[in-house]
Amino acid sequence: MISSSLLDALLKSRAAIVEMVLAAIVLALGVNLLASGISGYLGSKTGLMALIGVTLTLLSVYLIARRTLSSRSAAREFEGFVCFRSGTADLIPVPRYRYAEELESYLEALFTENDAPKKLWQSDPVDKGFEFDPATRTSTRRTTHSGKLLIEATEYFILEILSTHLTDYFNRSDFYASRLRELTREDVAPIVFSNRFLDTFSRPMRERAGFVDQTLEDDNNAHEHIVAAYGDGLRFTKFDLVLPNGATVVRVSDGDILIHAPKFNMNLRIEFAGYGSNLPAAFEELYLGSDKFTDVSTYMVNLTVSVEFKFFALFTRSGWDYHRWLDSFLMRLEKDFSRHAFLRKINWDTALTAARIFERSISRHREMLSGRKHEIKT
Repeated sequence: MISSSLLDALLKSRAAIVEMVLAAIVLALGVNLLASGISGYLGSKTGLMALIGVTLTLLSVYLIARRTLSSRSAAREFEGFVCFRSGTADLIPVPRYRYAEELESYLEALFTENDAPKKLWQSDPVDKGFEFDPATRTSTRRTTHSGKLLIEATEYFILEILSTHLTDYFNRSDFYASRLRELTREDVAPIVFSNRFLDTFSRPMRERAGFVDQTLEDDNNAHEHIVAAYGDGLRFTKFDLVLPNGATVVRVSDGDILIHAPKFNMNLRIEFAGYGSNLPAAFEELYLGSDKFTDVSTYMVNLTVSVEFKFFALFTRSGWDYHRWLDSFLMRLEKDFSRHAFLRKINWDTALTAARIFERSISRHREMLSGRKHEIKT
């Protein structure tokens, strides 16, 4: 099931708040008039009655807002997975699963350009993250070098989706360029330099050994306008984030990025603890082409997107169109990253049923042929 709309639900709550606040004000005016009449009848304590009226009005508005704004914060959790040849550092491509396919291409491109990450990946694979001490009979779990690279590659995958999605979303005539800002590689330097994939792939072509010859032959500096380039295992992609004015992007910790937008804060957190992920029955043999399921080690990669809408932004009417990319971004993440969305896309349950029927039909056909051969010999 595709993620429900966070922004639409929030805006509906906002509309409900406005309606209830207006109703509370009207009710307060009525109560105030009634209180004035009572006060006039009693002939004293007008100031006290007015104070009580104002206090009750503010209290009612607070209670209404507090109850309605329970949906001001929300989180979406996505579970992805990666497959390795058991006991090795070899990543297994998963056809039609974009996350796994892109991950393989990222690693290939990084290793082509830099031997150091490749040696770390091979010398400290993810299956070494679990360590058992027989002397103390205790176990510990650590993030291996390959696990760290996996987190960085996943973060790059998410940021690439966000970058492309924002560019496509704001590339419309009904958005004003004056209300947008483009954050480049230099604007988010702490994020870039702490991610080896992002730093390598977005570095200017003139600074890359694999592309420098091409740039030297470019007299008109046309390479500076290239958005993406691939070849011989190399990868270049220009990185930018188009966001509403006032938005900032900061790194909280490894695999944890926070985006401050005028209407909300969005936190992207990636976790890889080396825990296994169970694939459906016969997936390894029928879909990945392994001889048996024990030939494949599958690990879980978790992504949590937390969104907190700013309180006072809920009482504004303008500017929400510049934030509606949120819901479509979450849908894109689910489509390209979620394990469950991938299995739905390939209709695995239906495919497995068809495979079982086909396997049984072939088996019966072979039995019939074997029986006929036996009759002929007899």
